Amino acid sequence: MEKDFVLSLMSNKRSARSLQKAVGPSEIGGCRRQVWHRVNSTPVTNVDTLEMAAWMGTAIHTALENRIERADPFHERYLTELEVSADGIKGHIDVYDRVNSEVIDWKTTTKSKLSSKTYPWPSNQQRMQVHLYGYLLLANDYLVDTVTLVGIPRDGNENHIAIHSEPYDAQIAKDGLAWLKEVEFADSPPEPERNVRFCRDYCQFYDATDQ
Repeated sequence: MEKDFVLSLMSNKRSARSLQKAVGPSEIGGCRRQVWHRVNSTPVTNVDTLEMAAWMGTAIHTALENRIERADPFHERYLTELEVSADGIKGHIDVYDRVNSEVIDWKTTTKSKLSSKTYPWPSNQQRMQVHLYGYLLLANDYLVDTVTLVGIPRDGNENHIAIHSEPYDAQIAKDGLAWLKEVEFADSPPEPERNVRFCRDYCQFYDATDQ
């Protein structure tokens, strides 16, 4: 079997989320430079980004979605991959629990990130993301009381899963909307917020001539 064929199987470029044009909650609060390029429709400059982690994340999301669909086939309690939009932002909700009025977002990561004391999990950006999901749901007439992040380590087992829940906070969502507006009104791209190696490996807008 040729390596190129294996890599093509892992490509995430054709997934629904990878084809999304509007800026989504998962980008807000992250890298300002990347979002600036997105909102300004900058042509992609780096087509050789690494994708295996994203591919594994998509596979795990799909497996969990299928399990929930089998357990609740008539969506009496759970809605999965629910698409909602408001104020020019589109989001794909991993799970919405009708009974608990709860937003649930799966996060595939590593054990070291879940246990890091330097960069505690969940990050402020991840919390902002899930509160923005709550904001979008409320704008579409769903009730939201709780937002939850579930950290699933790709290199761990069931014992390493981390769950973080907190009450929905509209102010956190509004902070995210303000962050996006600030980026949208910037006249030039902000400075990169990650190191060169990370940007080269994972950012579609990385340009070696900028270094």
